[in-house]
Amino acid sequence: MLKAVHISDDRREEWDSFLVEQPYFALLQSWEWGELKKRLGSIVYRIAVEQEDQIVACAQLLIKQLPGRLISLAYVPRGPLCDWSDTETTSILLNALHTVAKSHKVTCLAIEPPLLAGQDVDQQIRQYGFRPNRFANQPRATIIVDIAPSEDDILMHMRKKTRQYIHSAVREGIIVRYGNEEDFPAFYELIRLTGQREHFPIRSLEYYKREWEVLSKEGVIILLMAFYREQLVAVRTAYRFGAHAAEFYAGSLNLSTNLHPNYLLVWEAIQWAKSKGCRTYDLWGIPGEISDLYSPGNEPPVFERSDGLWGVYRFKCGFSKNIVSYIGAYDYVYQPVVYPLIANRFVRGEALDRITAWMDSISSK
Repeated sequence: MLKAVHISDDRREEWDSFLVEQPYFALLQSWEWGELKKRLGSIVYRIAVEQEDQIVACAQLLIKQLPGRLISLAYVPRGPLCDWSDTETTSILLNALHTVAKSHKVTCLAIEPPLLAGQDVDQQIRQYGFRPNRFANQPRATIIVDIAPSEDDILMHMRKKTRQYIHSAVREGIIVRYGNEEDFPAFYELIRLTGQREHFPIRSLEYYKREWEVLSKEGVIILLMAFYREQLVAVRTAYRFGAHAAEFYAGSLNLSTNLHPNYLLVWEAIQWAKSKGCRTYDLWGIPGEISDLYSPGNEPPVFERSDGLWGVYRFKCGFSKNIVSYIGAYDYVYQPVVYPLIANRFVRGEALDRITAWMDSISSK
């Protein structure tokens, strides 16, 4: 018999064990990630569907109030984790989420399932009352590198120019070392400068420190730092969970074109992930529009654009041809009168990123 249950602290290992078996990077649904968000002010619920006391579906639900406490949002990052074609199990899980969300009088429940884009999947989600929202928190498209083969094979599947840049970075004298909590002021300064230059929001130094404090205890995160002539020129964070790894934050000085520290940092992160038993490395984010321009199995398209994430795309697609497009974000609306205030382009786009960054900042103090 299937039933929905709230997972308590004594079942932490069981929760993560279920997530580790998923065929994708599930850190954002992990117990550790929930503990981080809890410290940053979110109310965290871990809800599962059980069959004979075994977890068969789950969702980590985050509830947070926007400034002024007039609007509350419910969010399941990279979840729920369920078979959407299994209507009985999915209905039980979603009903449990709705019950919690309504008890907090949230405006809407936002979800971003780890499902590949497709018309059939879209219809499955819509049948449960969700509506698509084109403004997602997590990347709608990304590039995932297969790191199960040997290091030589991984390199051979990269573009020739990417391999050359990795090797030339070493010849140029780029030195990479692992960072720790004492390096976070320098890490943050590069992230801040990059955010200003590339026009993306960043969080506070305290937020990054808190993330390190929670995740480094579990061996989940590393900080990689690249130096040229003893000057810090680039930084990158990488994460692992189960057999999968990903990167979230990166920053660098605006360097001359004959230096290539970022290529070397990605390669070092891949080597670290592989040494920990990971089989995939997610480069975490390219322009969502690529989902409409790329057919799986074909050569990644080349674009001359450099605005937004397009420059990042040109950098990342040299590591792998494996572009992955997700179904995107969906909302279940509880308050239709208030919902338009948070569903428009201004709020759900850059402004929401900045609001979230600000909220995390004040919560981490």
